[in-house]
This record gives sequence, structure tokens and C-alpha cells, in this order.
Amino acid sequence: MIRKGQIKDAQAIKNLICLYSEDGKMLFRPLEEIEQHIASFWVYEKLGEVIGICNLKYDWDKLGEIRSLGVDPRYHRQGVATQLVQECIDRALLDQNCETVFVLTYAISLFEKLGFQVIDKMSLPQKVWNDCQQCLHQDNCDETAMSFSLI
Repeated sequence: MIRKGQIKDAQAIKNLICLYSEDGKMLFRPLEEIEQHIASFWVYEKLGEVIGICNLKYDWDKLGEIRSLGVDPRYHRQGVATQLVQECIDRALLDQNCETVFVLTYAISLFEKLGFQVIDKMSLPQKVWNDCQQCLHQDNCDETAMSFSLI
């Protein structure tokens, strides 16, 4: 079941983020930041356990970003990530101030399957790159930028 993140989920969200941030596949986020932005997280819960997470951030003109997408490895290839991304797309469609959703990702085939197109990273507004200052790969970014038009 997918639902909005709640404060009680913050530690489980942090644990999944840590799992992927250790090898640079996701940006680390401290517990305080997760708690502060818990309303922008979506969680996939199964039998009372958070097994998948995704964050939808709106901060830029008509742009939404899907980030912090992670699934417990025990549940890989079961459609959890697909459902979380689709939930973010559906939510973004409801926001009249969002025309495009983008992602910086290593999971290119997942996003292609959902209709995202590869774009040039440099086409994204400069303010998108604020989080990159904390990234292990900031000087040699190897993620792929992809976008999905909502209009």
C-alpha cells in the first residue's frame, strides 16, 4: 500500500536512504531533514513495514523532482519502485503549478518504461543543483537526467 509519509516513518525512510547513499546511489539525508519534509515523502508499506520510499519535491518554476527513490532489496523487481514513481506522477498531475517532473537517476529503464525521456542535465535550472554540493559524484556526475511532461 502506498501512502503519505508520516513522522513515525522517518527512521525507516532514513534507513533506506542510508542503504543507497553508502555507495553514492542516493544523496544522504539526515533524520531532521526527513522529518522536516515528511509530507513530501511517499512510502510503500507491506505488512506494517516500510519497504519503499520516494520523495516528490516542488521548488522550481513548473518543475517537480522525483528523488530518494529506494526499495528494500528483498522486494526488488516486484513493481514497488514503479508504483511509487507512478504515484508521484499522479500527484504532480494534480498540481496545477507543475508542468514537468524530472529525475536524476541510474535506473534509466525503469523511468523509460514509465514514459520519461532522457534530457541534457544542463537544460535543468541552475537551482536544481543545490543538492549536488553534498554528492560524492559532484565533480563527475554519472547520473542520467530524465523528464516527463505533464502537459
